[in-house]
Amino acid sequence: MLKKYWIHILSVGYSLSLAVASLVRINHDAILNIQFQDKILHFVAYAVLCLLAFFSFHVQNINKSIWYSVLFSLIFGIILELLQSVTPNVRVTDALDILANTLGILVMAFLLSWKKQTLVKKLQTFM
Repeated sequence: MLKKYWIHILSVGYSLSLAVASLVRINHDAILNIQFQDKILHFVAYAVLCLLAFFSFHVQNINKSIWYSVLFSLIFGIILELLQSVTPNVRVTDALDILANTLGILVMAFLLSWKKQTLVKKLQTFM
C-alpha cells in the first residue's frame, strides 16, 4: 500500500517540476547543439508525464487509465503553454511546443496500449 503512494508522489513531483521548468526563465543556449532540441525535450517530457499519470491512475484501479492519462497530460500541457503567454518577459506560447507535447503523449499512449499487460505485471511486482 505504501508503494502506491510513492507512485503518486513521483507523478505529482514530476508534474510540479515540469510546471516550474515551463514557467521560469531559461537559458536559450542549446546544451547539445541538436536541431529541434527544445521540441525533442517537450516530446520526451510529456511522454514521461503521460506514463507517470498512467501509473497513478492504474494503481487507483481506474478504468480507462490510458485515456485519462492522455487527457490529463494534454490539458496540463496546454494550460502550461497558455500560462507562458501571461508570464511577463519570461516565456512565450508556442504552437509547435503544444504539437511536440501532444506527439509525445500520443506515442506514449500507443506504447502503453501496446505493452499495457507487460507494464501492469511489472508494476504489480513493484507493489
